[in-house]
Amino acid sequence: MKVTEAADQLGVSPRRVRAMAADGRIPAHREGSAWVIEGLAPPKGRRSLSARSWQHLAKALKQRSLEGLSGQERARTAARIRQLRNAEHPSRLLIDWRPPDAPRDVFLDSLVAHAERNDDSYLKRALGRPAEYLRSSQELAYVVSSERAIRGGSRHWLAVAAGVSEDLVRDIELGRPLASPGQVRRVLRTLEVEPTALPSMALK
Repeated sequence: MKVTEAADQLGVSPRRVRAMAADGRIPAHREGSAWVIEGLAPPKGRRSLSARSWQHLAKALKQRSLEGLSGQERARTAARIRQLRNAEHPSRLLIDWRPPDAPRDVFLDSLVAHAERNDDSYLKRALGRPAEYLRSSQELAYVVSSERAIRGGSRHWLAVAAGVSEDLVRDIELGRPLASPGQVRRVLRTLEVEPTALPSMALK
């Protein structure tokens, strides 16, 4: 592994890692002018998820929605996605969370394969939310309610942050008729969702 990765794992500075490598206190070899650290397996600091929780995570990531989840399952899945998005090294989280009996899932298996290569930059792109073509009020509702849950905010928080009424946020999340595309766009912008289309707005 790279010096910076070893430093992060050992809790010391990269300079300290280079000194330890030069002194032979950790297994390492040189490739050109750079040190390559050997034999430091990333510690498994977190418990694996259950197969059921892993499936919930896979479905939510693949569909970019918490649709179909409720109660604790929804809250926990939202919190895990938030952790992955905010993690400096999401690859470590995915590897730690993968259960030994993980059911096969093409989408999540692909993410794990990138995690095993420590490809955090790919994971961060894949875990983000791409531009959304929101054709119906229900799709808009799923996106807003899911992103709000992933960010850990209440309807009141979202309303204040977007500068709209809490009633509007509730109407969006319930798929009710809307009449203000400008305010809907403010809500989406607050959640960092880029819409390529919005549902038709009904006059109230």
